[in-house]
Amino acid sequence: MVLNKNELAGKVVAITGASGYIGSALTLELNKYSVKIVRVSRTKLPPIEGIKDLVLDLSIASSWIKIVSEVDIIFHLAGNTSLNYAEKNPKESLKSALLPISQLISASRELCRSPTVVFASTATVYGLTNEFPVVESIKPNPISTYDLHKFFAEQELFKASQKNIINSINLRLANVYGPSLTESIAESRGVLNKLTRMRLEGGKIQIYGDGNNIRDYVYIGDVVNAFIHASIIGNAENILNVASGVGTRVNQVFSLICAEIEKQTGIISAVENIDWPKGTHEIDKRNFIGSSERLQSLSGWSPSISLEEGIKLLVNHYAKELKNDSVS
Repeated sequence: MVLNKNELAGKVVAITGASGYIGSALTLELNKYSVKIVRVSRTKLPPIEGIKDLVLDLSIASSWIKIVSEVDIIFHLAGNTSLNYAEKNPKESLKSALLPISQLISASRELCRSPTVVFASTATVYGLTNEFPVVESIKPNPISTYDLHKFFAEQELFKASQKNIINSINLRLANVYGPSLTESIAESRGVLNKLTRMRLEGGKIQIYGDGNNIRDYVYIGDVVNAFIHASIIGNAENILNVASGVGTRVNQVFSLICAEIEKQTGIISAVENIDWPKGTHEIDKRNFIGSSERLQSLSGWSPSISLEEGIKLLVNHYAKELKNDSVS
């Protein structure tokens, strides 16, 4: 469903982590709306006409005073995205997750302004689930440091919403894939993107274990629209899943990528099964299918890109990109 753009007309929106995988895609989509966009990042970004940029350290109170004083909606995507980093650096990971939120809440209280905050959380906070689809009423059971810190962040935002300091919505994202301006830096994120690019560059397609793990893949365009839809529903429902509602075995989606690469480029691929790397976290071996019925009922959002169509768009994107690189 396409959101009525008048719902956001005249709003000032900030995107933290604007240089990231989802943040950059969200920026492009919001630029189609009658909103004023403020991109927030740690380093200077290539300018986009009509968009304001702020280079800020989000662990500092003054940064949030500057943001909160002028915006209506904050899409908070900044912070660590690596499970491995969180396991090895738990204190820094916790700081990355909680300190910016603490400063955001303090700034909102000090300025007596209650911005809407749409937070990028993760479906892995549910832990190792056995019943599907997973709904928001299922009690979270984070088993990794990364997921635990995401859950802590959710709780801080929830408590602040209860006190009417902010209006927060926490989006628990399933496996996001699809082309964007940038790629995820974290090794365990954006696997389908990295796999597709790697194969088109001549690399092998390898799958850990037997590939029978079930995942819920949701296209980045649908995820971006979920963020936008969530921003106008209020905080009556603080926790919302963003998922396709369809489970696909990992080996099946890898085979889809191989078939689409061959169809578009003629490159023949085969999937090679290899052992899980030593020290692989159990959350990486999870099964998951999520329900987004709550988000759909509150906002009208629904996923519009099937996995087959999404894979086609993904392969086409990287095939064109590599072709252009070879020409230049």
